[in-house]
Amino acid sequence: MAKKPPIAPPSADATEDERIQPAKPARFHGAALAGASFDDVDLRDARLHNVSLAGAELDDVDLHDARLHNVSLAGAELDDVDLHDARLHNATLAGASLDDISLAGARIDDADAAATRWSDASLRRARFEGSDLREVEIVGCAIDGLTIDGVRIDRLLEAAKDRSRASQAPKATETEKEAQTKKPRKGRKP
Repeated sequence: MAKKPPIAPPSADATEDERIQPAKPARFHGAALAGASFDDVDLRDARLHNVSLAGAELDDVDLHDARLHNVSLAGAELDDVDLHDARLHNATLAGASLDDISLAGARIDDADAAATRWSDASLRRARFEGSDLREVEIVGCAIDGLTIDGVRIDRLLEAAKDRSRASQAPKATETEKEAQTKKPRKGRKP
């Protein structure tokens, strides 16, 4: 897809209402966009319903506050994509690569994210419910407040790390304890 042309300033004869009117969010319904390439695209507040983006490449795409329902992103490559506060319902992400994306505050319900790779992503306050997260690889991601099926993952990981540290701490054996408590005798040399 070609880059968007620059937005021209409103003409001098445009009415005040025409200058202030915000653009309506993009709507895609039943679109077959498999393998498409999106680069530097603003789709804030977009509505995607029954859309196939399988194998698509999304680079520097703003989907802030977007709603994706019955959308397939299977095998897609998402790089520098903003899905901040987005809602994904019944989305397929299986096999997708997600790099430098934001799902902060997003809600993901009934999604198939199996075998996806997430790197340098913000998952802060994201909520996954009823989603398939088998074999997901998460590397270098911010997960503060990430909730999966009602469980705060950041707290779960911290508790697991604490248990791991405690179990790895060296424990003194009984003979070492006895040796530490005995005082050496003065004046005697072995």
